[in-house]
Parts: sequence; structure tokens; C-alpha cells
Amino acid sequence: MPRALDTRIRPRSLRFRALAVVVLVVVLPIVWVWAAGFDEASELSRQTRELTTVASELAGAPETLVSSAERHRIRIRILDQHSVTHDVDREPDDPWHAPVSSPFYGPSGPPDRATVDAALPPLPDRVETQAARRDGTATHCAVSEAGWMLVCAAAAVLPDGRIVHVQRSSSRLIRSLYADRYPLTAVMLVVLGIGVLLSLWLGWRLVGPIEHLRDQVVDRTRGRVSTEPVVLDRADELGDLASAFNQLLSALEMRSRANEAFAADLAHELKNPVAAVRAAAEAMTTDHPLEGERRERLTRVLTDSSHRMQVVIDRFLDLARAESGLLTAERESIDVRDLLEAIAAPLRADPRFADLTISIACPSAEITAAPERLETALRNLIGNAASFAKSRIDIHGSVGKRKVTLCIEDDGPGIPADELPAIFDRYYTTRNTGTGLGLALVRAIVEAHEGSIEAESGTDGGACFTLHLPLTSGE
Repeated sequence: MPRALDTRIRPRSLRFRALAVVVLVVVLPIVWVWAAGFDEASELSRQTRELTTVASELAGAPETLVSSAERHRIRIRILDQHSVTHDVDREPDDPWHAPVSSPFYGPSGPPDRATVDAALPPLPDRVETQAARRDGTATHCAVSEAGWMLVCAAAAVLPDGRIVHVQRSSSRLIRSLYADRYPLTAVMLVVLGIGVLLSLWLGWRLVGPIEHLRDQVVDRTRGRVSTEPVVLDRADELGDLASAFNQLLSALEMRSRANEAFAADLAHELKNPVAAVRAAAEAMTTDHPLEGERRERLTRVLTDSSHRMQVVIDRFLDLARAESGLLTAERESIDVRDLLEAIAAPLRADPRFADLTISIACPSAEITAAPERLETALRNLIGNAASFAKSRIDIHGSVGKRKVTLCIEDDGPGIPADELPAIFDRYYTTRNTGTGLGLALVRAIVEAHEGSIEAESGTDGGACFTLHLPLTSGE
């Protein structure tokens, strides 16, 4: 029975991480607005106070005021009781980021210093000027109502009664956000609540099915391992994941059945020689002496049966290793033409094939292979062709961009069309002798080298086996 889904939000779970991302995305912008607003106002105010002191010391030299205003990029004004006597404005009109930030100010565009200053009270009536007349020095920062620009100004009374007024402003977009920090905070709280609910919902919709899938997979490992398909009826990526799991389970089921068939085939092949050995052993326990013909017959039975068992076991081990991909076999780069010539040479010298012509038309090609295993596969194919051929075996090959193709063709009787689909199956043979594992072993070895093999038969006889093997990397 499937376990109930674990809905707890663990610190390292996907649910927790999704919730944390939502909270950070929603909260960090407003935290930045508050922090940046306070920091900028404080820094601007401090700089303005310091510059007022500098301007006071230079108030007697107008040309020095100009250079100081240019160096600090500020506006310096000196006023007496009734009017402004000096006005040096060196504040930048267009910040460097204006082309990027301007569209974010809305239809009205970025704030304009002249418009903002014109909207403020006359210089003698401003807050900092009035406070300076009363206290000697004063500083005042505020976001203007016209243009959302932060303006910081400081005023100081000179010994002769005049007042030096220094002004700096910031037209950064953060000023607009800072002015609206309270409404933005309220919006943030609403969005945060909605975001948390959405993250929990997404966690339920995404993580829940994954956990459900996990529970189904774990349940199949308890007791007797089951390859029954998992169930997750979704038309999205999670449904694709369930389908991938089912493909894996199906492959495992096929492999399990193949292993069962493998064991059954092995038991079947060993049954007869084991029975013969057992019968011989029982005959040896009788009181009759082992002499003459009886001794020879029992010796022949034991020898033939043990040889048969050895052949079967060796073939099965070779087939098992090949079907597992030859994982432990050492591989090296070999020339496929040299390998074919080495296999063909003994056949050409064999008196049984004295009337058989074996021709090889294959260019040199380097492939990475387990030499002994690949030699076994090619030897089986060429040996089969030699046993069926009438007068010739033609081995020809071609080299493509990433693979070499070999064709082993004979002029024998060919393969009946209804037998072609089964010739690579285990124990499929039309001969009275043999194990029927030869071509199954050939296919397993070729596929273990990431290649492929197919067979075809001509209408006038003759069979052709075509192998495709990957070239050594870099060719």
C-alpha cells in the first residue's frame, strides 16, 4: 500500500527552496528600496554639510567658488539680506545612466532640476536658510513634490552676515521608489502572501507527484522485486519521467526474462551430457569388471560428455560476457584489415578448403576493440561462410566518416527468407551438429563494440553478413 505523501517543509526539500525563493524575490526589492533610500539621504546630507564649510571659507573669492563647484559638482549660492549675489551651478544635468533609467520614470520622464528648484520656495524663505539665520548652520533633505528628486541643501551664516547656500540633488530612480516606500511595503505584504500560497501549491503539484513516484518505485523493491509499471497520469515533464521509469522497468523485465531463458538453455544443454556422465558413473559401481569394450565405451562416454559440457559452458560464458558489454575486456586499437588477413590465412592453408577462394578488399582502418573477442566473431562468420560456400568468399569493406563497414559474402545456397529473422537467436541452427550459439555470440560481440550486424540472402543463393563498427576516435 503506498505511503501517505510527506507534506512537511524540510530545510533542504524542494518545497522549502521554492518557498525561500518566493520570499527572497518579493522581500529583497523593498528591503533594497528602504536601505538605499536611507543610505543615500544620509550620505548626501553629510557631503552637503562638508561642502558648505568649504564654500564658507572661499566665499570671498568668486573665482574659487567656481572651481570648487566644478570639482564637487554642486550648486553654490551666496545671498545677502535681500538677493543672491553669487550663483555657481555645476550640478550635472544628465546622469550617466539617463538613457537606461529614463523609460522607468513613466510618461512624464525623469525629473528636471530646474523644474524642481522653481517649485521650491524662494531661497531666503527655505527651511535651511531660515534655520541658518537662527542657529548659524542648518541642513535639510527632502524629496520634492515635483519630479521625485531628492534635494539636500545646507546653509551657513558668514561673518559679514551673508549666507552661503550649497545644494546637491539626486535624480536616481530609487528616489521615486523611496517616496512610495510605504505603499510598496503594503503591496509587498499582499504579494508575499500570494507568493507563499503559490509556492505551497507548486510544491504540492510538483513535489507531491515526485514523492508519489518515488514511493511506487521503492514499493517495487520490497519483498519480491517487481517490474510492474508505475502509474502517474500527467501530460507534462513528470509524466515523461514516469514513462522513462516504465521504459527502464520494461528493459529490466526483458533482461530478467533473458537471464531466465539463459539459465533454462544452459540447464537444457547440460542435461544430456550430465545424464550420460551419471549413467557411466552408475555403470562403474556394478560388480562387472571394466575391461575391454565396456571400458572403452564408458571412457568414450565420459570423454565426450565432459568435452560437450566444457564447450557448452565456454560458449555460455563467452555469450554472457559479450551480452554484458565485455566490461572487463581490455581494448586496444587494431587494424581491421590486418585482423581479417590473420583470420583468412589458416583457412587458405586448410586442405578442406583447397578449392575455396578467399578474397579481401578492405582498406586499412583503425578500430578500438577487444582483439580476441572481435577475432572470435569474425572467425565465426568467415568459418560459417567457408562451410557453406561453393567456390569463393568475398570480404570487402569501406570506411565512412565514423565507421567501417565489412561485408562477408559467400556463393553458397543462401538463407531461406523465413529463417533470416531467427538466425541470430540462441540455439537456432539447421545443422545436426553445433550448439546454435555461434551467431548469437557474433551479434553480442559486435554490439558490445557499439556496432551492428545484419544478414541478407540473394535471390540466386549466397549469403551476406554486414557489420558496422565505429572507428577509433579522432579518425
